[in-house]
Amino acid sequence: MKRTPTPWSRRTASPVIAGLTALLAASGLLLASAVPAAAHDDLISSTPESGSTVGISPAEVTLAFSGELLTATSAVVIEVTSPDGRNIAEGEPVVDGTTVTQELEPETSAGVFTVLWRVVSSDGHPISDQYTYTVEPATIPTSTPNPTATTEQTPEPSPTATTAGTAGSDVHTGPSGGGEFLPVMAVIGGVVVFGGALVVVLMAGRERRRRDRAAAAAAAAATGNPNETGQAPRPIDT
Repeated sequence: MKRTPTPWSRRTASPVIAGLTALLAASGLLLASAVPAAAHDDLISSTPESGSTVGISPAEVTLAFSGELLTATSAVVIEVTSPDGRNIAEGEPVVDGTTVTQELEPETSAGVFTVLWRVVSSDGHPISDQYTYTVEPATIPTSTPNPTATTEQTPEPSPTATTAGTAGSDVHTGPSGGGEFLPVMAVIGGVVVFGGALVVVLMAGRERRRRDRAAAAAAAAATGNPNETGQAPRPIDT
């Protein structure tokens, strides 16, 4: 036997069905909006790095993303602004899968450089951002004296020259060998000279007396007086 639904049952089922339908529609909208958002690509690294300081200005800027990028005309734009406000990007950026490279003009100025970029991710959604890096001013090296040149200009004295100079100073300033014997030698020389002079005087006196006796004897012999010889008369023997 078929049961006929009562009016109360139909009235109760209608709000439940409407609620389920609204819930399913809201879930579909949430899922539809979440899928494109999850597909957006992000910048994962850059060279030079964001906020870094480099010694010289780089020749190029490289950006790496989490997914492949679209390479349509004007889809990728990179500008690098120097401290004086010039865009030093040279030529068109080159896209290679998930990497974009932008050549830069030769730059010698130092300061803060700003990188502005805009790309189109694989889901067709454009993304953009910017970051900065700093180039340090060039350091001019100061000249330092060359140790080799200093050594060549002031050569050290050779050991031979030092020894010779020391020996020369010893000869002139120190006492000579045998100097302590000079007083003794002087006394001996004086004694020898005095003794020689004394011997000469004695011999001269003796010779003079001998000549005087000889002369007296000759005179006595001539006169026959032996006493004139100057000798005492001999006693007569008895």
